[in-house]
Amino acid sequence: MTKLNSAKRRAFLTVVAGLTALAAPHVAQASGNSGTGAFRISAMVAPSCSIDSGGPVNIIEGERRSVVEACNIAGGYTVSANYRQLASQERVSLWYGEDAFALNASGMHMLGQSSMATIRDMVLRFDDVQLNAPVVLTLTIAPR
Repeated sequence: MTKLNSAKRRAFLTVVAGLTALAAPHVAQASGNSGTGAFRISAMVAPSCSIDSGGPVNIIEGERRSVVEACNIAGGYTVSANYRQLASQERVSLWYGEDAFALNASGMHMLGQSSMATIRDMVLRFDDVQLNAPVVLTLTIAPR
C-alpha cells in the first residue's frame, strides 16, 4: 500500500511541476521585474434602451401609471408619447415626472430626456382630459 501511495504522490507532484513550468512564463510576464502583477479586464456591453409602462395607456382623467426608463447609452435618451391626432377642441394635460404638459394635436409629444445612461422611475398622470373619442398613448424611448 505504501508503494501505491508513493506512486500517486510522485504522479501528482509531476503534474503540479509541469503545470508550474507552463504557468511560470505567464506569471513572470505579468509580474514584470517589480514582483507585483496587474491586469486589465474590459468588456463591451450591447446598447440597450427600454421603457415599461405596463403596456399602452388609456388617456383617462385621473389615470396614474408608474413608468421605468432604462438606457445604457452614455449620450442619453429621449422619451416620447405617441397617440392619435387630436381634434381642435380636444385637450389632454398630463404630468410626466415633475413636468406638466399639454399634448399637442400632432399625435407625438416629447415628454422627457436624459443626458446620460440611467435607470429611473417616473410617474405619468392625466389631469385635464377633454376628448371626443378614446385615445391610447404609447411611450417610446430612443437614444439621443
